[in-house]
Amino acid sequence: MLLTVLLQKNPMSIDTKTIKARTSVPIWFWIISILALLWYLMDMSAFYMRVFMAEDIIKGMPENQQHLYQNMPQWVKLVFAAEVFGGVLGSLGLLLRKKWALPLFYISILGVLYQTFYIYYLSDAISTLGTPAIMMPMVAVGIGMILHTRSLISKAWLR
Repeated sequence: MLLTVLLQKNPMSIDTKTIKARTSVPIWFWIISILALLWYLMDMSAFYMRVFMAEDIIKGMPENQQHLYQNMPQWVKLVFAAEVFGGVLGSLGLLLRKKWALPLFYISILGVLYQTFYIYYLSDAISTLGTPAIMMPMVAVGIGMILHTRSLISKAWLR
């Protein structure tokens, strides 16, 4: 009797094809995740260039730009860091297929929104730097990554 029980297919076993079908993701998942990581890595390089800009470089700028960089509040640098590192770590979370990517993208978008508020309402960055100071692409990418990640979680593609 014990032998017949052992030889029967275990009804509690899990079909590996079902697991693979449930956990595999399409190629576009990887493409979007890699592009997001590259986007946020480029933003990270801009963060380091801005925050650690040498005094010599600042002194070589026009006076209005010098004023802008020298008088930037620390909280703006902090929210810039939150935006950048939230996005990079969120993108890595996507590549690792982890749900914790979502709160990191929320942190990132909050950083973008606070920076945008500073640029539009608390500084003269737009008149000094022109349209490159406009943060709309970052807002669009940040919101897009949140919506994308929420969709991936609802499909159970992230653990």
